[in-house]
Amino acid sequence: MSIFPMPIKSHFVETFFGLEVGQLSAFDAFEKITTDSRKVPNNHLFFALPGVSSNGWDYLKGIAEQGCRAVVVPKGIELDESLNLVFIWVDDTRTSMVDYIARFATPYPSCLCAVTGTNGKSSISFYNAQIAQNMGLYSAIVGTFGVGLLGDLKASDQTTPDLLSMHALAIEFASQSVAHLTFEASSHALDQKRIQGLPIDTAIYSNLSRDHLDYHGSMLEYARAKARLFAFSSLKRAVVCLDDEYSDLMLKSAKCPVYSYSLKYKEADFVGKNLHFKASGVTFDLCVMGIEYSINLPLLGEFNVANAIAALAANWDVFDDKDALIDTLTVLEGAPGRMQMVSIPNAPLVVVDYAHTPAAIEVALKALRLHNRGRLTCIYGCGGDRDRGKRPLMTQAALKNSDLICLTSDNPRTEPVQQILDDAVLDQLDAMSVMEQERLMVVADRRKAIFDVIANADVDDVILIAGKGHENYQDIEGVKHHFDDTEVALEGLKKCWSN
Repeated sequence: MSIFPMPIKSHFVETFFGLEVGQLSAFDAFEKITTDSRKVPNNHLFFALPGVSSNGWDYLKGIAEQGCRAVVVPKGIELDESLNLVFIWVDDTRTSMVDYIARFATPYPSCLCAVTGTNGKSSISFYNAQIAQNMGLYSAIVGTFGVGLLGDLKASDQTTPDLLSMHALAIEFASQSVAHLTFEASSHALDQKRIQGLPIDTAIYSNLSRDHLDYHGSMLEYARAKARLFAFSSLKRAVVCLDDEYSDLMLKSAKCPVYSYSLKYKEADFVGKNLHFKASGVTFDLCVMGIEYSINLPLLGEFNVANAIAALAANWDVFDDKDALIDTLTVLEGAPGRMQMVSIPNAPLVVVDYAHTPAAIEVALKALRLHNRGRLTCIYGCGGDRDRGKRPLMTQAALKNSDLICLTSDNPRTEPVQQILDDAVLDQLDAMSVMEQERLMVVADRRKAIFDVIANADVDDVILIAGKGHENYQDIEGVKHHFDDTEVALEGLKKCWSN
């Protein structure tokens, strides 16, 4: 679809860019705009944007060969003026494109929320959209879990798409009656200005931990990239976690009213306290600016309490009925592959999580330890064609934080599965000992591993299936075979525990 209600007549384009009358007289109208140099028909207006490894203006010859005749380029660069192109010179092509969209395109969703942080942004986005939808606003998300309406998500290649795609997605959602759109704002996207000009009204910050330093160079620069979100002039509110050491930077960067949230500091606007962990979730007291509420949250892990509170705070002044808003927390569904519960009555609880690093496995297991009454088992694997050094560290993290572990395949990709398994038990001085104690099993076939663990569990046990989370495939020799941990876990539970 086009983001414009009708083709833009050339004289309107001339007026917008301040061109002389008749400069675009060879054109009747421009149906669409594009930044993709591979697809530029003659009725498109091409905006040459700066890139990371190359720039849009590097491909003007190919663009001309496709039939495109009008291109927007930045002032001050040298171009081949012999090309059969009309050059529209501007100070900044990103800003110019954003302004062009704002001038001619159809409206955006009425509520536009961006979530940033190292951990938690995917879950916060998912909960934020659920809360808004349960309060009556048709909702959609863009991020790690996919792109689309809640319940109808399509796979996405990037956490945050390119600049034009982000604007086009938001406008397309609005045309489908979506009133509330939540998306993840990655540090790369913020640094590369991939969300510039979006009319974001709500910004959420979760936390910062070591990540992407190959790109940003230092934790401070990483934090500064995140902080750019809070300088958007369109913001009506910001939500910031006080429990993170970089929260002060976000607070100082905010150009709008801020709601703070915390599980530690009582001075925050939203405070979660008195947490009690059950097999089905967490009960806790929520203090909102002096008013206390009792919450029964059907999610696992202390961090999900914080994530749910962040999503609630983002909606706090959007809706007048506070009691109904609080009640939405009691019906939240777990994010796909993020501490996702798989259960049937009178059977062990299985939890599927995306944890695929030593630190993530440790965090997930420590969170689950608070919930279980029986043994805690971890089923995990290590990805092929990836960092071999972290494989034994994953085994160490699993052994240290659970009662039983089962090493299996993950996405072997082009590596032999046995090589990956051998790496994972490398340097485990007591590997034979833990095997003899039946604390460590090695089952190469992932389906069999899941079935075997479920079959040998007790009813009070909790089983973590770590590594793949929301992924619904196994990558073997470059071929993606359908494999969904939640589907296999449910199949195993029904086979082994249904009466």
